[in-house]
Amino acid sequence: MQNKKIAFVGSVSSGKTTLIRNLSTIEVIDTDVESSIDIGKEMTTVGIDFGVIVTDEDLKISLYGVPGQRKFSFMWDFVKDGLWAVVILVKNNCTESINEINYLLDYFEVTNDVPCLIGITHSDQIKGDTTSKRVNQILNSRDLKLPVYSINATLKVNAELIIRTLIAMEDAKHG
Repeated sequence: MQNKKIAFVGSVSSGKTTLIRNLSTIEVIDTDVESSIDIGKEMTTVGIDFGVIVTDEDLKISLYGVPGQRKFSFMWDFVKDGLWAVVILVKNNCTESINEINYLLDYFEVTNDVPCLIGITHSDQIKGDTTSKRVNQILNSRDLKLPVYSINATLKVNAELIIRTLIAMEDAKHG
């Protein structure tokens, strides 16, 4: 059985844990704890969230969600090795989240040869199109051709779109 590894990365509250919960065919192991500081939500990921998609007897996709706070970024190294794909989540109209994109692209060594996409979350709650324009400017400045979607992490159909896109990107690269 082939095992592919996907990292879900992004700022705090960008939807990483929610997407993994929507995708996993096993019970998700999550590391959410009550936040000791005000980060705009009650719970936060402090370890590595983990889920799995078994598509058929030949393919298993492991889903890893890493903490959005840089103080926990040392855990990113555990996920970084052997990655098949990276999903970068950006919270709509959040300057801090947008500013993390370049850092994440560098840290996870994203190139046009790595299946990667960017999901702009919270578009259903926070209006405006500044984020997609800024994301595309960042990608253009790095000569990266990555899909950019506005998604709702709470919708399973949006989560499945991410996986289908990553698989299609790999298929296009190999054939």
